[in-house]
Amino acid sequence: MSGRKILLLAGDFVEDYEIMVPFQALMAVGHTVHAACPGKKARGKVRTAIHDFEGDQT
Repeated sequence: MSGRKILLLAGDFVEDYEIMVPFQALMAVGHTVHAACPGKKARGKVRTAIHDFEGDQT
């Protein structure tokens, strides 16, 4: 399955870890990966969030 083209869809305030880990892991095994956010222009930025609720159940 190496060498596939994969598109990840994300929206503003996506959890940073949930988009970057699959993005980097897929690239590491030889896939071409692109991330896109509906309504954004090419090379635009998607705002991410890091949810850190120490001690709280989420």
